[in-house]
Amino acid sequence: MSVKATVMNRRLAISWEDLPQAWRAEASAFAPALEQLSSKHPPLDTVKIVVAALLEQLSSKRRPQVGLAAALARGLVMREELKEVEGGSLTAEEARLVLGGLSKEAVLKRYRKGHLLGWREVRQNAVRFPAWQFIHGNVIPGLAEVLLVLGQNGTLDDWGTIGFFLNRRSSLKNERPLDYLRRGDLEPVKRAALAYME
Repeated sequence: MSVKATVMNRRLAISWEDLPQAWRAEASAFAPALEQLSSKHPPLDTVKIVVAALLEQLSSKRRPQVGLAAALARGLVMREELKEVEGGSLTAEEARLVLGGLSKEAVLKRYRKGHLLGWREVRQNAVRFPAWQFIHGNVIPGLAEVLLVLGQNGTLDDWGTIGFFLNRRSSLKNERPLDYLRRGDLEPVKRAALAYME
C-alpha cells in the first residue's frame, strides 16, 4: 500500500472534536435530515445514502481536491462495510471469552502488539475485534504470522490491515487471504502480504 493511501486511511478518523467550532455549527444543520434518515434505515444504509448524495454533489464541481474528497467518502463506506463482514465484530470482553477467558487487558495487549486485528471506536473509546479472526476458541492459524509481515514498517493502519484479509487478490487466484488461512495455506498469504507492503 502506498504512503499516500495510508495517509488517506488515517485521515478518515475524523471525530466531532476534530472539527473547527465554525464547522461544527454548519454540521449541526444536517442533524434533522440525518435523524430522519437514521429512523428509516439501518446505520450502514444511512451512511451509504449520505455518501452517495455527497459524491453526486462533488461530481458537479471542478475544484482541487474533489478527487481526494470523493476517495475519503468512499473510504468511509468501505470502512463501515468491513465492520459488518463475516459476522461483524466483538468487544474486548467478548473476545476474551472467545479466547478461553483471557483477561480483557491481555486481549488489548495482543491488539497493541499486532497479534490481533481490531480497530478503535473513537466515540466509545474502545477497541472492536473482527469476529472472523477467531475459530474454535483461538485466533485463526497463521494470522499472527501474516500480521507480523504486514506490521513490519508501521505504515499500515488497522483498516488497511483488515482490508488486506478481506479483499480478493489476483496473486491468490482471485481469492481472499482469509480464505487461504481458513484452509491452512499460509505461505501464499505471506507472499501476498509482502507484495501488499511494497
